[in-house]
Amino acid sequence: MRVSELLSRIPRILKASRRYIALATGLFLMGIAAGASVFYYNPLDASQLFLLLDRKFGPMTRSMAEISIPEMAGMVFWNNLKATGLLIAGGIVFGILPMIMVFINGLLVGMVSGDVVRQGFGLFPFIIVGILPHGLFEIPAYILGGTLGIRLGFNILGYERGRQHGQGLKVIVIDTLVVLVIVLIPLLAIGSLVEVSVTRQLVEWVMGDALRWH
Repeated sequence: MRVSELLSRIPRILKASRRYIALATGLFLMGIAAGASVFYYNPLDASQLFLLLDRKFGPMTRSMAEISIPEMAGMVFWNNLKATGLLIAGGIVFGILPMIMVFINGLLVGMVSGDVVRQGFGLFPFIIVGILPHGLFEIPAYILGGTLGIRLGFNILGYERGRQHGQGLKVIVIDTLVVLVIVLIPLLAIGSLVEVSVTRQLVEWVMGDALRWH
């Protein structure tokens, strides 16, 4: 199959995935709202989560300060690619895992936003300098990854219940691989480079240590 044929296939795949895109986007936004609420009403519990995050991501973040920007971008890209791959592969469990992961990712964004605001920074400046530059690439990639996982899982469930035939499921798998290679991997690669070269500098310049573990 030629590259032009693969590229022309993308709009059709996205159109066929509209309801799954809406579901993944809704779960992500619900997670953000829930995260902000958890932080607002239970700041102590939220602080405990940040300690866990620091234990998990802190060593990696500190080690990144000692390597070059291309190496940093490669590390971030690899971690994001693994997370996106898990989103998609997790769809085999009838789409449950990607739905949970998309919600949790939104939850963390909401909690981090709440923490930054609590420290005296405005929400809008935080979004502009801390999320938007790389988020323009990584958030759509993450939501699309969740979409692919949910779509795959729901179609596997349909196959198990006799509502989906094997050939149709094969098309879904091929669609998933096409979007992963042509759309998600480039988005994640660009997002990773922007995160370590643009977002990181903006956050350090504007917000100092507001994002302690990010």
